[in-house]
Amino acid sequence: MTNITESKTNIVTKSVLLNAQNSQQLANYYQTAIGLTLIEEENGFYKLGTPDGTVLLEIRPTEVAADQETTGMYHLAFLLPTYKDLGTILRHLIVNQIPVTGASDHGYSHAIYLNDPEGNGIEIYWDKPESEWDIREDGTIAGVTEPMDADAALEAASTSFEGLPNGTTMGHVHLHVDELENSLDFYTKVLGLGLKYKFGPAALFLASGDYHHHLGANVWKQGQLAHPKADAPGLEHVTWSGSNEDLDYIELQLKEQNYTYEKIDNGLAFTDPAGIKHVVVSN
Repeated sequence: MTNITESKTNIVTKSVLLNAQNSQQLANYYQTAIGLTLIEEENGFYKLGTPDGTVLLEIRPTEVAADQETTGMYHLAFLLPTYKDLGTILRHLIVNQIPVTGASDHGYSHAIYLNDPEGNGIEIYWDKPESEWDIREDGTIAGVTEPMDADAALEAASTSFEGLPNGTTMGHVHLHVDELENSLDFYTKVLGLGLKYKFGPAALFLASGDYHHHLGANVWKQGQLAHPKADAPGLEHVTWSGSNEDLDYIELQLKEQNYTYEKIDNGLAFTDPAGIKHVVVSN
């Protein structure tokens, strides 16, 4: 049931939309602490990304109360173009005393972890060359969690931080789900992602193509998880980008497996079995 599988689509993570109890404060954090560029702001709605105008994160206000005991986002993950970029932001975080929750070597990447002021998890990472990944004969791309060599990253850093550079992408998202097998079934059959790695009994990593993961899913939260209420603080939806053929494939799977979906400008919107919203748009 958890054998490594090939992907059937080439969709990739494009951006994330967050609902915020204080959208201005949250947008300020992502600009000053994380280094995103403000692209657009209107009535408390923010679009943030890279200097060339690529939107990676949208933030909108909500008045709904927060509830931690739900499915939703574990973290969003900004993928940096170079190792120097990773060292530079690490230096920036240390110099400005911005709290970091961890820094790990995952075998295929080096990653820094933080939480934003509203408790949303953030990963900022750089991929090692693919030749250094642990890719096994069956297609498994195995990850590890070991301490990152922070000193080496700092040695590679620039002394000035100019924000997240052009070429930064939303590398992946990692979600809290309430049932792993149902989610796996949906992500592989409907989204068309391939299973790349099973981490113990409670976490899965999936991707299109030969990537280590565009999507992580776990059941690490204890207890019975509810699905998020409409407009609840935290993840509103994940936006994926794919070809017209990818969208046709996903729409056909949604129809065949009786999932409700909505056609939107340039794409599709739907909810997975964990109650998490996804949007897939044409690239």
